[in-house]
Amino acid sequence: MYVEKGTKHMLIAIAAVVFIVATIFAGISMASGVSPPQTIVVSQSMQHGTESSLGVIDTGDMIILKSKDKVTIQSYVDGYNSGYETFGLYGNVIVYDRGPSQDPVIHRAILWLEYNNDGTGTWSAPSLQNYPAYRWSCNGSTAESDPTLYEHLSGVLILSYLGYAGNLPPLSINLDNLPKVSGFITMGDNNSNFDQTGGIVSGLVTRDQIKSVAWIEIPWVGVFKMWFGPQTVGQDGFTPRERIDALVPNTIPCLAAAILLIIFLLVGISFLFDQRYYKKYKKELSKDINAPAPLFLVEDEIE
Repeated sequence: MYVEKGTKHMLIAIAAVVFIVATIFAGISMASGVSPPQTIVVSQSMQHGTESSLGVIDTGDMIILKSKDKVTIQSYVDGYNSGYETFGLYGNVIVYDRGPSQDPVIHRAILWLEYNNDGTGTWSAPSLQNYPAYRWSCNGSTAESDPTLYEHLSGVLILSYLGYAGNLPPLSINLDNLPKVSGFITMGDNNSNFDQTGGIVSGLVTRDQIKSVAWIEIPWVGVFKMWFGPQTVGQDGFTPRERIDALVPNTIPCLAAAILLIIFLLVGISFLFDQRYYKKYKKELSKDINAPAPLFLVEDEIE
């Protein structure tokens, strides 16, 4: 079957892109250590505004995950102390299981609390040792009045200046009401309560509950699943399709622009192939035109 050069080059360009994408996906799958290595975000609990932004976990984003065994998980407090950030804020974002028949949650680890099995009923949080004293207190005491406060926490723990804008009112959690199991306090960047006080999960998030750690954001592509998947009304009163328009109205235009850019790149790659073929053809044609006339042997005529 005859295929025009332009069509052939376009097919080559598409095949090249597919090969590159497949290779990248295979590499990510191997490095991830999680199966499947991705998840789709369908809520706004991690957004940093009213529109989708690059580098932040928004509604409709696909998140590539990494095994918790391949990551040293840092909480928000740890990240504040070390300067470590992911997805626009200090610390790691984790995916954790909250029980049977409930969807996993993708929220940020805020603080690791270790239960002191010494009969005192207290908790310790080593990362609070170097955390600024004005940003936390416990049971009315501060690190300024009690430098070892982080080693024997009890009662109401208060953390201030949280949230993606750092302007939330002080958030509190009663440690005495928690199950006596070590784990993370967790919270969505766009929420105004800890998961443990907002009804999302009853206790601290243990290491066993953590399924994976958020690794890479692929913006907007999750809207395909939200748009064409089941349109069940969620707790926020929106179907997945309505949620896109209400929470990330710029997602569809951004996705359309990204698709157009990919098409432009494919056309560009095809054009480069055409130019290369044209130059080669022109060079060969020039050689044919400038080549000396062929010599033919002619036998002498015998009279």
